[in-house]
Amino acid sequence: MFLSAKRVTVFTVSLALFMDVLDSNIINTAIPAMSRSLQVNPVDLKVALISYLLSFAVFIPISGWASDKYGVKRIFISALGLFTFTSFWCGYAHTLLELVIARSIQGVGGAFMISLGRLIIARTFKKHELVEAMNAVIIVVSVAVMLGPLVGGVLTDHLSWPWIFWVNIPAGILAMTLAALSFKDATPRQAHPLDFVGFILFGGSLAVFSLSLSELSETDVNLNNIFLKLAVSALMMLVYFVRAKHVAAPVIKTALFRKRTFQVSVLGNLCARLGFGGMPFLLPLLQQVGLGYSAQLSGLLVAPMAFGTIFSKFLAIRILRRLGYRRYLLINTLMVGLVIWLFQMIDTQTPVYGIAGLTFTLGIFIAAQYSGMNSLAFADLHEDELSASTSITSTTQTLSQSLGVAVGAILLRYFSAQIHHQPLLLTPHVFHQAFFLMGVLTFLSGIIFIRLKPGDGKQMLMKQVEHETPHPLRKAGIVE
Repeated sequence: MFLSAKRVTVFTVSLALFMDVLDSNIINTAIPAMSRSLQVNPVDLKVALISYLLSFAVFIPISGWASDKYGVKRIFISALGLFTFTSFWCGYAHTLLELVIARSIQGVGGAFMISLGRLIIARTFKKHELVEAMNAVIIVVSVAVMLGPLVGGVLTDHLSWPWIFWVNIPAGILAMTLAALSFKDATPRQAHPLDFVGFILFGGSLAVFSLSLSELSETDVNLNNIFLKLAVSALMMLVYFVRAKHVAAPVIKTALFRKRTFQVSVLGNLCARLGFGGMPFLLPLLQQVGLGYSAQLSGLLVAPMAFGTIFSKFLAIRILRRLGYRRYLLINTLMVGLVIWLFQMIDTQTPVYGIAGLTFTLGIFIAAQYSGMNSLAFADLHEDELSASTSITSTTQTLSQSLGVAVGAILLRYFSAQIHHQPLLLTPHVFHQAFFLMGVLTFLSGIIFIRLKPGDGKQMLMKQVEHETPHPLRKAGIVE
């Protein structure tokens, strides 16, 4: 059982992440109304979506350094304040340029909220408590993903599009109040000077990479232009890693990858989401375009994934403790791939409850996968490595999510062109081919987890013993 203060911490961090994820998903349903209000073409609003993602990608890497230098509580509350203020600004934007500027600054606040939220959880809970704490956060984030389109539609239809941003204001004020009252004033840690050149190289590489991924998701793309951007991104990242070996305090601590559990967690996150990361993107398209369902029915059919996530919380930790990380991740990866393959059975004759049941099952196993992969990263880390690690894991998870969507979009375009000789004709058979390959990619990601040893991560799974020796994480908490 969590202490009362710890429950407040989980709720506060979850609320911050909920705001960020909801904001990222809610805007899509309001694009037509926003384009009419701002008097621009709906396609032009893509820059407002990209500007947030680019700021997010650029500033995540320095979140750990900022928290060490100025204190995690101070930076986290400041990030909440920045995100809340710019939400107010976004709603009052009168031009596309003003909206883009506001969204760019909002992305800075979102970057620090996401990364430092994970850091606060890692420092607040002992290692054997982290899995359960992260499960609680995962549930909240999953609910935000599912509610985003539905809430966006309701607010836009019954109020106006600015309310998709203004809904963040009361939540942001509540989160700031709880953080100010309950978080412990942690003394800033010894922070090295900021590696500004490394920040430009690493952050710039992520920005260009994110921009390329977002363009891959579009129906009309210039592949030569995208491949050029990807090459520039790869070159900047290569230069960064070569340079980081000769810098005393690089912006991203690449030495952490020498720890097997951390390396497997990061690479596993990246590879596994290539397979199933695009499912929340593909399912609404299948239902609305492939099967002809209404947007409202499609939104309702995606919701069971959130319920599956909640259900998974009650099983994941028990199964993980019984099997250990290696067997758990290998078996669950296989199960995720098999469930994705089952979606190949869906056609116009499939009953609605059958689709809902499959979506619910997928939510169970995807949430279980996140519980294992994300918590494994902290298994062998020391207290002074937590801030550097959360910068890496937050960056990886954010980019891998975008990469999963891009892979799904590429597969749809490819199979549509191969089957119907039209890149935009999305029939159920096109989706079936995409689901097959996504299942294969998920299976292949299991190779990453073979590298784990049976005892890896056991310190994360041990139940608390009455007279155990306190772990350093216990003393390093944001709250007592």
